[in-house]
Amino acid sequence: MTTGGREIMEAEGQRQGHERDAATAAILRDLIVISRRGVADARVANLSLSMTDQSILGYIVDHPGCRSVDIAEAYRLNRSTVSRQLAGLTALGVVREVPDAAGRGRPLELTEAGWAAYDEAIEILHGVVSRQLDGWTDAQITRFARDLQRFNVGRTDETRPRHPLEAHDGSHDGAAPGADNAPRGTQGKKEQQ
Repeated sequence: MTTGGREIMEAEGQRQGHERDAATAAILRDLIVISRRGVADARVANLSLSMTDQSILGYIVDHPGCRSVDIAEAYRLNRSTVSRQLAGLTALGVVREVPDAAGRGRPLELTEAGWAAYDEAIEILHGVVSRQLDGWTDAQITRFARDLQRFNVGRTDETRPRHPLEAHDGSHDGAAPGADNAPRGTQGKKEQQ
């Protein structure tokens, strides 16, 4: 390859690197906006639980049989912090330890009141997302859902909450977006709209 050809390839590589960096920065900005909007929408909706409480309930729903140590590890929190949060949720009557489970760190589950609070939050936030997607085609929504799932699954070597469709080994189970994996209380919402 000539020197001129090599310089052209290097310049093209640098241009593509700058485009990738700019796109990555745009993704980060948009994720921050989405997060802030979700918190604001939850606040305006006057939900009965905080976003932190909702995220813990969501983790328990997505990971049946999980223990407090699993939540601490997934969210990179001190165990005592999670214990205090769970004590508050238990006092509210929305979370309980599974009865008759042996050993330390008993599995957690939602109570009926917990399911009601979780369903309330999911229904409100589902409405917010549906309104944002108004005017999108089914193909665009399916692609967006697939891309978000791929993004959320992330790398197998990182410690973070797993996506509900992700297997314990980090692989994706291949289910189509929305196929029997909708949070409780949201099944059939599309038909109702």
